[in-house]
Amino acid sequence: MTRTNAQYRLVARPVGLPAASDFRYAEEPAPRPGEGEFLVQVDYLSIDPAMRSWMNEGRSYVPPVGLG
Repeated sequence: MTRTNAQYRLVARPVGLPAASDFRYAEEPAPRPGEGEFLVQVDYLSIDPAMRSWMNEGRSYVPPVGLG
């Protein structure tokens, strides 16, 4: 069974409210775990309001999310 790694990637810094055009959906085969590694399936995801500020370039307590 081939597992899929589904991703939404940030492709542009949002101006104002984020738009669908700021993101790109991508699917690729999930990587095979190496020695001492394991694969995790995520069933639920939490979105924190602070993530919006991480999409901006600028000074913060965490580095900005990279494009792509």
